[in-house]
Order: sequence, then structure tokens, then C-alpha cells
Amino acid sequence: MNGRLPVRLKLTLAFTIAIAAVLTATALFLYLRLRTELDNRIDQSLEARLELVTNRLQNGNGGPRALTRAVSRGEEGSGFVQIVLPGSRTTVGAREGLGDEPVLDRADLTRLAEDGGTYDLQSGQSELGPVRIMAAPVAAGTHHYIVAVGATLEERNEALSNVRALLLIGGPVALILAALTGWIVVGAALRPVDRMLVRLEDGLRRERTFVADASHELRTPLTQLKMELELMRQERPGGGDFDAAITAAIGDTDRLSLLSEDLLVLARADRDRLPVNREEVDLGELFAAVATRYPAGQVEADAAGAGGTPTRIEADRPRLEQALGNLVDNALVHGAPPVRLAVVRRPGVVELHVTDAGGGFPPDFIPLAFDRFSQASPGDGGSGTGLGLAIVRAIAEAHGGTAGIGNRDGGADVWLALPG
Repeated sequence: MNGRLPVRLKLTLAFTIAIAAVLTATALFLYLRLRTELDNRIDQSLEARLELVTNRLQNGNGGPRALTRAVSRGEEGSGFVQIVLPGSRTTVGAREGLGDEPVLDRADLTRLAEDGGTYDLQSGQSELGPVRIMAAPVAAGTHHYIVAVGATLEERNEALSNVRALLLIGGPVALILAALTGWIVVGAALRPVDRMLVRLEDGLRRERTFVADASHELRTPLTQLKMELELMRQERPGGGDFDAAITAAIGDTDRLSLLSEDLLVLARADRDRLPVNREEVDLGELFAAVATRYPAGQVEADAAGAGGTPTRIEADRPRLEQALGNLVDNALVHGAPPVRLAVVRRPGVVELHVTDAGGGFPPDFIPLAFDRFSQASPGDGGSGTGLGLAIVRAIAEAHGGTAGIGNRDGGADVWLALPG
């Protein structure tokens, strides 16, 4: 760990913070909108009732008490009407149980009536609990009154409290669900990137390993060639010794040349640039060409397959010849003759098998057989580089096929499976 947060966690946190801001703003907007809407409805109700009381007071007969009783008919218990008598500090109430003491004192009622608007009393300030009051001066004939109408805020406060509780509970739940959704969505979005990074890291690891192994393989023949040349310079051999030294130097040079060609093939395969020039290939002719490279009796060719009919496929003949040659070389070095070339046809696939009569591959080598520089017996003193099977697989994959390896009764079996 380097102390840095993973990309997925960073993106999820950023998404969660953004969603939290949106949810908070939305919840605040809804709460304020609901409170404004409830207050507007209460104010509209108070205005209607104030207008009703004013009309009855201006058009009615009798004193304010009689008028208030008339106004109170049909009034719900949650509201009240109070009229301040002219020249008096007493009031008359339109709600049962409401005494003559005004909810607001005369000075406050007078200021409220003159300024207009509403006035809220909270719990403890009124015997009716939290209320909203609206007042107005009324001229009835030669008399002047202050009329106050009010409504309790209990239902409004209870509705706001319920909404607030729902938002406080639902908001975190919604945020948690959003965070989980963001985690899943970000994970799904980053999955291709993760796979690409894994492939990139794997490619870099393979390239580093490839370079290290190639350097090791090149060092040996270069060291030997240098030693032989230095020995020739120091001892200046002649006759047969000179010929032997030249032959050894040429052998090391050939080995370097072959190794360079193999490395070039694998490098092109890594970049998906291994050229494949397809043509019709007669497998009988191909097998015969490979077999003629070796002493008589060491390699047997059978291109007819199970059906007895010679097989033709579309492929790059030089590449296939190179792959089969690598397999035969391995079979003769690590197995035992006779080596047999055979064709196995399957639906949509033609398999080119190379088998030998040796003891087969070690079981622990089979999973690593096609890895570069992997050798079944690295300490046997052979001149192999461990690239032969890797090139076979690269050639098979360049043709859109695969390569396989296994043991059979009486020896090893390696094959290329090509479309056909």
C-alpha cells in the first residue's frame, strides 16, 4: 500500500458527495416549499375570515359581543376571533373558553393592525398554543375597532415535523443506496480499464522477463565466441586446431543468428505483427519437405489423416515448416525416434501432430511448455534456448489457431490446431 486511495473508491466518494449535496438541496427545497405553501394557506384562510368579520361588523346591528357571537357561528375550534372594544382594554372572543384578555395586548394589536401582516405566537406565549394572528382596524359607523383573527399552528407544525423526520431518515438511506449504486456502476465502468491495466502490467512483466532471459541466452554464445577469438589471437593455432577454432566460432555465430531470428519472431508476435501470407498448402508435400531434413528413418510423415485423403489448408507454408521443424528438433533431442508427423481432422479444425517414441514430458513441465525460455531439462547440456515451443504457439495464434501439448502411450505429443 502506498497510502493512496484506489481509483474506484475515489470516484465512489466523489459521486456520493455530489449525491449528498443534491439530496440536501432537494430536501431543503421541499421542506421550505411545503412550509411556504402551508403558511400561504393559513394566511388565505385568515384573510377570508378577517374580511367576513369586518363585513358583519360594519353591516350588523348590536354590540361587538353580539356581532362576535354571530361571527363565531360555524367557526372551527382551531381558530378564534377577538374584537378590541373602542376606548376599552377588554376584548370579546369568538371561541368558547376564550376569555376577555386579548391574545396580544392592545399596543401590539394596534401596531399589527396598522402595519398589516401576520404575527406568530409560539407555545407558552398563548393559552391556545402556537398560533398565527392577523389584525386590521375596522370603522363601523362612528366606532372604531381592532379585529384580530387567528388560527393554531399545531397541524402545520406537526406536518412539518413529520416531513422533517422523513427527510432525516430517508435522506441517509437514499444516500447509502446511491453510494452502493455508485460503487457498482463505477466498478462496472472500470472493469474494462482494470482488465486493460492487468494486461498492460502482464505485458510489461513478460517483456521484462523476456529481455532478461534473452540477455542471458545471448550472453553465453557471445562469451564463448569472445573466448575462442581471444584464444586464437593469443595462441595463433594452425592446421587442425585453427580449423576447429573457426568451426566453433562459426557455430556460435550461427546460434546467435538463429536466436536473433527467434527473438524477432516473438517480438513481432507480441505486437500482433507476425506476418502470415496465406496460400493453399498441401500437407503431404509440407510433411515430406520437413522429413527430408533429417536422416532416413528418423521422421515418418502421414498427411492423409483418418479419412485417407490428403489434406489441403490455407496457411503460410514457411511459417508452418518452421513450426514443424521446431517440434521435430525437440522430439529428436528430448524424445526418441521415430518421430511421426500426422494430421487429425476435427469439425472446423485441422491438427498437425508431432509425436515421438520417448518417455514424454515431465508432468510439471506441461503447463509451462509454451512459455519462453522454458525447457523440460535445462541441465541436460543441450543447445536449446527454450524458444522453440513459444514460436510454435506464436505461429499457431497468428493463423487464428492454438497449440497443444501432452503425453501419449509411448511418447510425447505436440500439435498445432488450425482453422480448416
